[in-house]
Amino acid sequence: MILKEEIEKRQAKQIESLRSYAMKKAKEAAILLKEKYGAKRVILFGSLCRKGYLHERSDLDLLVEGVKTADILRAGFEAWMVAEPFDVDIIPIEIAEEKIIKIAFEEGIEL
Repeated sequence: MILKEEIEKRQAKQIESLRSYAMKKAKEAAILLKEKYGAKRVILFGSLCRKGYLHERSDLDLLVEGVKTADILRAGFEAWMVAEPFDVDIIPIEIAEEKIIKIAFEEGIEL
């Protein structure tokens, strides 16, 4: 039992370290989106905001407001480069489904 508890503690510590690193990368992506692409608001939501399981291939879900439609692909690519090794999903609030907006506002973190 002691071995199992130690393994669980180690895994929890690794997940928390990964969560902290992912949050740092999400903030860096938000700064880029605001400074370079004029985002008025960037809200992180999804697995990173929940206390559930997180892994190296988890992505960063960002609901963004104010990025021009013509700039979304370029902004998404640059945010992905900044947030590497995490994938980034940018969802413009202007065209997002109401369900996504509701989830982001309820559980998300404004960056």
